[in-house]
Amino acid sequence: MSTAVSTDSAKLALFERLIDDAGLFPPAVLPMRSALRAHARHGESAYWWVAGRFVVAASRLDELVAARSAADGPLDLSVVLDSGASGAKGDTVRADLHRIDRLAGLDGVTVSSLEARLPNVALDTAATARILADIVERYPSAEIAFWYESDYDGGWKSAPESRLTVLANARGVAPANVTLGAKVRCGGAAAGATPSVDDLAAFLVAAHTHDVPWKATAGLHHPVRSEAGAHGFLNLFFAGAALHAGALDAARVADVLGETDPRAFVVDPAHAAWRDVRLEPEQIAAARARCVAFGSCSFDEPVNDLRELGILS
Repeated sequence: MSTAVSTDSAKLALFERLIDDAGLFPPAVLPMRSALRAHARHGESAYWWVAGRFVVAASRLDELVAARSAADGPLDLSVVLDSGASGAKGDTVRADLHRIDRLAGLDGVTVSSLEARLPNVALDTAATARILADIVERYPSAEIAFWYESDYDGGWKSAPESRLTVLANARGVAPANVTLGAKVRCGGAAAGATPSVDDLAAFLVAAHTHDVPWKATAGLHHPVRSEAGAHGFLNLFFAGAALHAGALDAARVADVLGETDPRAFVVDPAHAAWRDVRLEPEQIAAARARCVAFGSCSFDEPVNDLRELGILS
């Protein structure tokens, strides 16, 4: 999957297409038409360059087609494969790919990303091979990304090291147009849904070790980690970029993720920094191929927070 970002500015490199629009999902749960209108407004705002894909569940694709207006403009979708939520096994991915087939030929609509949390499908070599085969059958040449999410409930259901090893092995045999990556959930309403700093650091380190791209979702409403324990997206993506650039030791990843002082971070056109760790625009742009995006039910909230910090003008 092509994730080319600007190398002219550290600020552009770090935030370009960073926020995928998940307004259909909790806690926002916008109606389909309202979510599509809001997404179009994001694309017309001064911060259009921060906006990424529109996230929609496969089970709601017919609703999206019915609600979409030509005035909404082009729509790049990340589709959440949600058949598995009802207990389906084995053919979960295939069933949702059939749903996506209905979008074929729809003017202005592309699907460049698939996301899945498959509680009934163990992520092993055989299961990953089946998923990859189903994706390649539907996407023989077009670029497509598949992001696999593991459950977290006070701890990882499967250790990052084990599942990222499986994904890394599958990446080794995947065709060039297919990106296989990991998805990490950073928050949630249920008790135990938010990974600890150490558990999130373990995910980042394992992804870096095995050269597995990742995206994030949930809980990342604000740039910097709160005193109450909500993770910050600036903490997360700076840590991932610095690790990729070799500017941060694995042992210090948790320190970046746990930082609660906004003054510890600097992001300007010349560089991005956390305390004594500094990144140049080219380093950040290269890292963004691995630290791709995060889904947020609000676009305005994270953007306004960056403005209040003086990072976005």
